Amino acid sequence: MCTGCVLRGQIVSIDKAPNGMWRTRWRDESGRQRSKSFKRKADASAFEAETKHAMRQGDFVSTVAGQITLYALADRWLDASPHLAAGTLVTYRRDLDRYILPSLGTLVVANVTDDVIQRYLATEMEKYAASSVHRHYRTLRTMFEWAIRRRMISSNPCANVHPPRVAASKVHYLTAEEVERLADVIAPRYRAFVLVAAYGGLRWGELIGLRRSAVDGQRLTITEQLVKRDNEWRREDTKTSSSRRTVLLPASIADDLKEHLATFSQEGDDGLVFVNQTGAPIGHSFRANVWAPACVRAGLAEKVYSPGRLPKIVGAPRIHDMRHTAVALAISTGAHPKAIQQRLGHSSITVTLNTYGHLLDGVGEEMAANLDALRPIK
Repeated sequence: MCTGCVLRGQIVSIDKAPNGMWRTRWRDESGRQRSKSFKRKADASAFEAETKHAMRQGDFVSTVAGQITLYALADRWLDASPHLAAGTLVTYRRDLDRYILPSLGTLVVANVTDDVIQRYLATEMEKYAASSVHRHYRTLRTMFEWAIRRRMISSNPCANVHPPRVAASKVHYLTAEEVERLADVIAPRYRAFVLVAAYGGLRWGELIGLRRSAVDGQRLTITEQLVKRDNEWRREDTKTSSSRRTVLLPASIADDLKEHLATFSQEGDDGLVFVNQTGAPIGHSFRANVWAPACVRAGLAEKVYSPGRLPKIVGAPRIHDMRHTAVALAISTGAHPKAIQQRLGHSSITVTLNTYGHLLDGVGEEMAANLDALRPIK
């Protein structure tokens, strides 16, 4: 006594087992025979109909795939993601190995519910900053989205989870005068670094990885970045394909850069434009040892003294804030958002507007005034 349906090579059927139970049987996407038993034929038929519909819609989820552990899922996910930037993969692997898998790794994927994840995040909040916990949540959510696309699970357990709120970091926008003050007081070998960062809007890895061959007068050709992984310097593609771009510097900044190339840069076409006092790539210690003290001298930060402790520099703009500064300076000249998007290497103008739209608030008033000026005088 059997009915059957073949869909995309998978068979769904109903039969009566020797024990009197009604079975719905099918083959999952791996070809393995699966079954589920019911006391009533009507229930088996209903499940059969649901399974057929899921197969037709492409929503069929393998019950076998969801039985692997989170450890196994993480390995499959990262092995299947070579298209991601190397830095992104390193971040995902670090989050998984250090934080997520030690707590959740032995759980079966199908048993990871929103309650499980919510409790995990609550435990993390007792030990780590909200920004770190939110990043771990994003890693989990992205991994489960991949599992859904592979039909290993039917829904994302992170969908109904409430991650911690992360306060937006304060962004510094330097004025042109503040940029000049900083460039004047920092060590001479870093003067052009400040100016190119503030007027070119390059990312940190793009700045420290800039080669002499990428400089042609005012024109900078950005195709790569320099990063340090496992204590080794490596050249990688830019953050996104949109980040491959040409940046045109103001002529005066190009003059400063030309002088810098003749004095401080490495030799040869592949030589780095910006290096430290030993001639090596600029590392992260630059922030504490060079950048922050220069910000104090420029009046952009202050040194705070506490009894029995070393002085602490507070209020210094981040080096990344020079990228924001480049946008603010461009907007002050009337630059179009599309031109700013291309200059920064954003993937879309939406990213640019979402990040810097508030700086365009005054553009409406200027536009209204300019439109007034177009009207013929009566």
